[in-house]
Amino acid sequence: MTFSVIPPTLRNYVIPDQVLDDTRSFLHKRGEKGLEGVVLWIGKLVDETTAAVLGAYVPEQVGRRSELGVSVEVTQAGLSRLISELPEGVFVLIRVHSHPTDAYHSELDDENMLISHANAISIVVPFFARSPIELERCSVNELHHDAGWVELEPAEVRARFQVIV
Repeated sequence: MTFSVIPPTLRNYVIPDQVLDDTRSFLHKRGEKGLEGVVLWIGKLVDETTAAVLGAYVPEQVGRRSELGVSVEVTQAGLSRLISELPEGVFVLIRVHSHPTDAYHSELDDENMLISHANAISIVVPFFARSPIELERCSVNELHHDAGWVELEPAEVRARFQVIV
């Protein structure tokens, strides 16, 4: 079964623990420089409700640090490169980025969308990913077109995201 778009019924994700490790490695290295980082999880749809994450993709990005705080932005060239390199049937499923302190979806995160399909997922990893990524301790947010980004409760994260070895 091949999909040309991500269906709005997508709810569940199967994530190899190596993707979490690769994501943490990049986010932590950026954090050691005092910068946020962003990683995109790409994958395929298994069926209309489940996707399998295949890997962690690090797009070209610019981190900013000022007296107002930190931010990260994927460059237009980086976004174009990603789109041109994605094989048919492979999608950007989830955006993951880091914060220097607690995990929450900021106003800038709300506006700086890389993905905007119905029920898109945006994960914020706290403390520049100093510790291994545990999704329940992150801010896992789902895009509802009628309500914006809505944070999922830890129980819902446990039910919908399966990490496999």
